[in-house]
Amino acid sequence: MDIKGSSITLDIIEDEEIVISFADIKKLCELFIQDKLNKNHLCFIADALQLCDLVDFEEEGVFDYVAELTDPEINGVFTKQRAIEIVEKFT
Repeated sequence: MDIKGSSITLDIIEDEEIVISFADIKKLCELFIQDKLNKNHLCFIADALQLCDLVDFEEEGVFDYVAELTDPEINGVFTKQRAIEIVEKFT
């Protein structure tokens, strides 16, 4: 994932419905702050969540936070400072 144009193996459970909440966004941000996820990981996860038909968003506004984590060339670079702001908002 660190090399542009590279690919990774991904195991998928078909027909698994996922509901994303503000708590999930907070957890992703916490993992990013702790260096357990990097910007590429966040982008990959966010893209997958947006593209999957079986992903729902618990409340209005959650999708906007997911979108903020996507492609930095489109949405700008997601920073640790922004992640801290999100964590503080949902604490």
